[in-house]
Amino acid sequence: KITAHTLDKGRKNNRLLIQPQYSPMPLGEQVAVLYCGTHSLLNGIAIDKVKEFEADFLNTMRSSHPDVLASLEAGNLTDEACDIIETEALAICKNLQ
Repeated sequence: KITAHTLDKGRKNNRLLIQPQYSPMPLGEQVAVLYCGTHSLLNGIAIDKVKEFEADFLNTMRSSHPDVLASLEAGNLTDEACDIIETEALAICKNLQ
């Protein structure tokens, strides 16, 4: 069971790392998305919904929390930023289940 969880997490993290050619993601957005993957916030969704999660999550973060993304861009991963990331990610995962 632990091995299956680890493999699933790795597959999802791999999907999160794929970026369109010539369209690099800003650093703050990369940190936020990878935080979701490394903290197992995508456990509740299927691997084929990872890109949909990423798009919805980034749209939400850009529109509702641009200050958090700017803070992450500057290298500040605060407890408040982590709480916001987790709250938004879990809400989106709940909608995708």
